[in-house]
Amino acid sequence: MREWQDAKAVFTLAELDTTDGPVRLLVGEDGVFTDAAGVKWYGSSAIKVSRLRVANNGIAPAGQISFAYFAPAEGPDLIDQLRERGLSMIDGRVITFFVQRFFDVNEFHAPVEAPIQLARRVMRSLTMAHQGPVERTITVGFESWAEDRSAARRIVMNADGHARLIGAPNPSLSLMPTSLPTKETLF
Repeated sequence: MREWQDAKAVFTLAELDTTDGPVRLLVGEDGVFTDAAGVKWYGSSAIKVSRLRVANNGIAPAGQISFAYFAPAEGPDLIDQLRERGLSMIDGRVITFFVQRFFDVNEFHAPVEAPIQLARRVMRSLTMAHQGPVERTITVGFESWAEDRSAARRIVMNADGHARLIGAPNPSLSLMPTSLPTKETLF
């Protein structure tokens, strides 16, 4: 098994889940990268990537990632699609960050490992800009996957609560014991 410290290079990849399907970006590099499964990741230069932190003390960390790239000659332009449809194209959907490890220079063109998922966040905001005829900038704001953890629904595990959870009556929990009979004391 190959270890992290043996990797010669690492690519950072970002996959935005949109209503039209996934958009895959290669962060900080130009060109097109094809991974081991034959999936294409389109190069971009990262302008700003905030730290990917975890939830702490009940606060779900927010962040943003900005991509500057050149409009591709073939296929639809993501910026134009987002301008047409707006935030509804990504709001509440996930952005997933991956890393692609390389252990040999030859793997740049023929990787042997699949990308490894690093983090997954929920997209919440979007800003777009055109700079010149072909340069585009997308800034996506995201929150932690645990953003609604403090507002989690509270369900008591009895017959009524279980029925609300699964959406159908379930009388099995009405037979659950409510007290534990003890014949001898524990302490």
